[in-house]
Amino acid sequence: MGMPSYTNPPPDLPENFKKHIVGKMGGSDWLLVIQKPIFFSDVNPGASGFSIPFSQIQSHEFLYKKEAEDLNDKKDMQVRLLEPSLEEITLSFRRWNMVKSSMYVLTTRWNSVVKNNQLEIGDVVQLWSFRVESCLCFALVKVDDVQKGSEEWKRCKFKSSRRGTWWL
Repeated sequence: MGMPSYTNPPPDLPENFKKHIVGKMGGSDWLLVIQKPIFFSDVNPGASGFSIPFSQIQSHEFLYKKEAEDLNDKKDMQVRLLEPSLEEITLSFRRWNMVKSSMYVLTTRWNSVVKNNQLEIGDVVQLWSFRVESCLCFALVKVDDVQKGSEEWKRCKFKSSRRGTWWL
């Protein structure tokens, strides 16, 4: 009998975000909404929005039925976003219906999120949803920062030479 294979375990919200969400915001029930690279449209100051294409959403279960209905009726929601810097900001969350597809978009003050967190085209980010007293909130994680932090730890703890690698 073979062992089950796990090619891509689901990502987990970084610990510093969990601590902030639970300890400082009183939040719970985090769920990965999307992982995607930052595109030009996400950092274009004229567009001022972060696109969340329906086709790339991990699960639509992050929305309550009433929230989904309101968004479908072109009503915006005010949501709190926990930025990669762990600063909190309030943004508008809305649904845009295109000819052949739909997407959610975080707008209003999005340009300040881009600037404050040095978001650039090609950065890989995760958008997580969570709840604070049943209100929808989001956390934006720069995957590159999480990986760089892990690489930095490895560089600090190990030193290589022609004679081998040892613990510092």
